[in-house]
Amino acid sequence: MHPRYHYAPARNWLSDPNGLVHDGTHWHMAYQYNPHGEEWGHMAWGHAVSADLAHWQERAPALVEEAGVMVFSGSAVVDRADSAGFGKDAIVAIWTGADIPHQRQSQCLAVSTDKGATWSKYAGNPVLDIGLADFRDPNVFWHAPTARWIMAVVLSTENRAAIYASPDLKAWTLQSHIPTLDAPGHLWECPLLIELPIEGETASRWLFKVDVLSGAPGSGALYLTGTFDGAAFTPDGPWQLADAGSDFYAAIAWHEPRDEQTRPCWIGWMGNHAYQKHLPLQGWRGAMSVPRRLSLVRREGALVLRQDMEPSTARRFGPDAPLTLSLAAQTMPIASRIAIADTGAWSLEIGAADGRHLLIERDHGKVSVARHDPVTPELDGRWQAPVAAGAALTLWLDVGSIELLDATGALSLTLQHRLGGADVYLRADRPLPVGLSAL
Repeated sequence: MHPRYHYAPARNWLSDPNGLVHDGTHWHMAYQYNPHGEEWGHMAWGHAVSADLAHWQERAPALVEEAGVMVFSGSAVVDRADSAGFGKDAIVAIWTGADIPHQRQSQCLAVSTDKGATWSKYAGNPVLDIGLADFRDPNVFWHAPTARWIMAVVLSTENRAAIYASPDLKAWTLQSHIPTLDAPGHLWECPLLIELPIEGETASRWLFKVDVLSGAPGSGALYLTGTFDGAAFTPDGPWQLADAGSDFYAAIAWHEPRDEQTRPCWIGWMGNHAYQKHLPLQGWRGAMSVPRRLSLVRREGALVLRQDMEPSTARRFGPDAPLTLSLAAQTMPIASRIAIADTGAWSLEIGAADGRHLLIERDHGKVSVARHDPVTPELDGRWQAPVAAGAALTLWLDVGSIELLDATGALSLTLQHRLGGADVYLRADRPLPVGLSAL
């Protein structure tokens, strides 16, 4: 079974979102993709489009491996002023060419002049090559105050990021570095540098996010808030965790367009390289989170990332029907939204007949999710996060995944699972009123 409301390809491997861009009509989402199988390898850019961020149509891969050079992660922009000379409103993809035979990574361009229907790699590639084996994942956007393109890219094994600027997407000049700054773990990937609104204020602030492949808490997605002057990023304070689960990785954003609250939207891969290879083969492997709207909120003097589920996805569900759960198991469709307003102590088990289950518990200002899988024990574990005392919780459950968010938007905990079948059971340790809406 494929996910009901999360994007997954019809077949083969999917991981990091890439090339997120809006062409004026459709949202484009590329992603790391293996056209030849369900295991990691032969990295290309898979491609899907959507009119509303809720319903996706898979297209043929946009960019594929050639001569041993894989197409690693990157971003895409609409060149409205034809700064690169490919034509007004050309979509330009900026991606890492991973030259496997020569152990070298560099930044390359590809162009579409027909709104993403076809793509051509730039004959002058690479456009940025500093001779490293681990130099990847460019995130590019237009910076209006300095009237130039900005790129955030990571020197992965050095645990630091570089900021470059360009007038034309072809000639890049180093501006500054973002150092490790005591970030936990090792091997940086998939940076994001983006301006976000602060709720209740007219001011904005910048967010720098990076994913740490191993040794970091949660899914490895860490962020700083701070200022950006077009050349250097200056952080406000310490690193914070973007998601408390183990399966929200490599998230990047559509920098534009934004909603009426000036919030951009991002999306992440619901997977983890530490155990993804151990999952049983099923014809496809990997899915995306639901897109989420981003803003910043002040909590105890600090700025905290807020994530709200994309409204177009929420509109796919009907009104919540009241239901009281108890020790007696109740069956429900696996593609469901479960709203829990009760802020007391409780536990809720979601499971399947084969012994796989998720246990969600709330108590003393904390929420935890334990995952048990007798078929794939590599998935077993428990993840915990603080939750505001009066905040209601919403569980977004689908084939292969669960996303847990609270009403403040400050809590996000994402996990994949292997619960099988069209239905699952729910039971609680005490009478627990919930709102249930099935897709």
